[in-house]
Amino acid sequence: MIKGQAKWEKPIITPKSFLGKVEENPTSFLENLIVDAEANEWDDTDLLEVIGGFLKDDAREWFIDHRQRLQH
Repeated sequence: MIKGQAKWEKPIITPKSFLGKVEENPTSFLENLIVDAEANEWDDTDLLEVIGGFLKDDAREWFIDHRQRLQH
């Protein structure tokens, strides 16, 4: 469970999704995600647990393929 939240509660701020398209800026996505995570009182472990939910299409596939390496 994410620190400070019951599983059924919605986050204070819902981060925007990232699809991994050429016109998207991954740096901006990550910077905004970090700000949103801080507002939701998520630590790094929490963020790794939820980030996959905000990645879509190619970005999600990449994350699934690399998740184990990111956790170490």
